[in-house]
Amino acid sequence: MSQSVVPVILCGGSGTRLWPASREKFPKQFLALMGEHTLLQQTALRTMRTTGAKAADIVTVTLGDLSGHVAGQLAQIDAAAARHILCEPSARNTAAAVAFAACHVEALHGPDALMLVLPADHHIADEKALGEAFATGLKAAQNGLLVTFGIRPTRPETGYGYIRLGDAIGELPGVQRAAAFVEKPKLDVAKSYLADGNYLWNSGMFVFKAGKVLAEFERYSPQILARVREAIAAGESHRPDGDLYANIPSEPFDIAIMERSADVAVVPCHPHWSDIGSWESLWEIRQKDSNQNVIQGNAAVHASTGCVVLAKSERLVACAGLTNIVVVDTGDSILIADRSNADSLKALVSELKKAGNPHVIELPETLIVK
Repeated sequence: MSQSVVPVILCGGSGTRLWPASREKFPKQFLALMGEHTLLQQTALRTMRTTGAKAADIVTVTLGDLSGHVAGQLAQIDAAAARHILCEPSARNTAAAVAFAACHVEALHGPDALMLVLPADHHIADEKALGEAFATGLKAAQNGLLVTFGIRPTRPETGYGYIRLGDAIGELPGVQRAAAFVEKPKLDVAKSYLADGNYLWNSGMFVFKAGKVLAEFERYSPQILARVREAIAAGESHRPDGDLYANIPSEPFDIAIMERSADVAVVPCHPHWSDIGSWESLWEIRQKDSNQNVIQGNAAVHASTGCVVLAKSERLVACAGLTNIVVVDTGDSILIADRSNADSLKALVSELKKAGNPHVIELPETLIVK
């Protein structure tokens, strides 16, 4: 392949939806939720296998406060993977993060370098399907399109954004125009999307040329790009000036660019994807016992069904006669919650944060598995 492919991993997150395992300063991408590697490590390994990129090619965008965890975890899989860590002084949403990464990639590899942008905290069970979708999307990106990957929905999910499929692009088999991006719908609307068959989940994964996406920023969100460049120029290439970066408009990449550009394409795919956005979604994809329980650690379960029981401390966690309950013991906190009621957990964490409770911010060093 004449053009280089640069994996760009977006590693932000607030760490609230999988509390208490994840925290504001130790969000879910740093957790080993689906095997021996953390979600960040799995993402880096998977993207190297998918693209053929080397560890030294990986670019990771993260908050400065999280950069130590990022560097440590990437170095565990390959020291070179921690070579390009871009540190945002403050969280300014994904448009700023993508613009920051695109500036870095263009400076290193030139405007024709292809960027595969993906979140650090998603799980993909069917890597072969992902690889096929990437190969299809790569051809479209080489032809100057901004490509996103749409996941075939399996349920009327209200926690994801959607993409409405447009016309097929004849010269690019497997690629269609993106007719519209739709925000997270209410349940009745989500059911209509599922029945329609023309709507896909928005995966938040993209592929495009660095120069192309920067040109689209110039056209549709020039203020964001100008302020990113200004902050980089006043700071360092890996760590922009904090005061200037804080002035960048906070806007999602989808809204800033993808919804406005005329050159957007979508590759429909079904790689058994999950953003693991709640205990419910973790329960759905984890291996279960004969009673549909997900059990990990020093736990005992009797006459219980559909539960998630994670014992992350040495003490025994025992459950009896429960249905669809989450019990998580991290050593410093214990959560007992309705598995399917993510909104209640979100509200609880918000209340704890407002009250200044440190348990939602930090995970004690003694509890972090190195």
